[in-house]
Amino acid sequence: MKMIDRPIGLESLGIGNTQVSISANARLLNENYKQGFCLNTVDQLRDILKKNGLLLHEDFIKESVLNLAHVKNDFDIDIDDIISELELITPSKFFKVIRDNGITFESINKGDKMAVNVYGKHYEMTKANKSKYKGLDINFEDFKGLSRMESRLNDWRTVKKYLGTRNMHDILQQKNTNYIMLMNILKGQSMETPKLDLGQFKTISQLDDYARTKLLFEQCNGNYGLMVAELKKRLGNNTKATYQTNKIKKLLPLVQTPGGRKLVNLVCLKSKLKE
Repeated sequence: MKMIDRPIGLESLGIGNTQVSISANARLLNENYKQGFCLNTVDQLRDILKKNGLLLHEDFIKESVLNLAHVKNDFDIDIDDIISELELITPSKFFKVIRDNGITFESINKGDKMAVNVYGKHYEMTKANKSKYKGLDINFEDFKGLSRMESRLNDWRTVKKYLGTRNMHDILQQKNTNYIMLMNILKGQSMETPKLDLGQFKTISQLDDYARTKLLFEQCNGNYGLMVAELKKRLGNNTKATYQTNKIKKLLPLVQTPGGRKLVNLVCLKSKLKE
């Protein structure tokens, strides 16, 4: 297929002796972009491929396997409100990167080709990546006020690990995938913490733990990974850091927001993703 003839969203199409390989994103669906690839748009996908010289069986998704998958949910919570609360989260199994229009959590496990992006969809379409949507019959106003959570599983092992299958039909039937991903990120995090009161530290040891956490937080600019690394330097090679790092995790919310916090938008997001 010549590049000039390729429809927007169809990245590659390969036809072999025994199998077909397709790489595509939801822009291929044009006016139905907002729905994404789902059971409701499978027939449209098949028709588009037919027009481009590939006729697939009507039940092709039952025989299809995915080498990567991006799972999305759109929700009507202001992206700035979501980012302001996700900034306070210090997950132990994810790197966190904050951007102007979003935030990314990437697995620290090098074997996982996985990242979770949360971003403002309207801004992404009209400002950040405007050229990607040129020529498509999309009403950008339909995305105004929407934020998107997108879990990107970028190799077949990661797809299998997190979705339990690579079968396209089974994956399109699944629900709550992004809820599960969010719960992995929020694991061990408190959605509400009280206002700091030094009187709650009844012993010198407890006060020392708080002071140590506060010092590490300030010196490491809130980077949890660096805080743990600094702690381990002083414990020695033969001493496990689990006990000390658990103390840091427990006290970190009080250090981050001494005035107390209630992550109401994240609680709301959890509810929406579970619907």
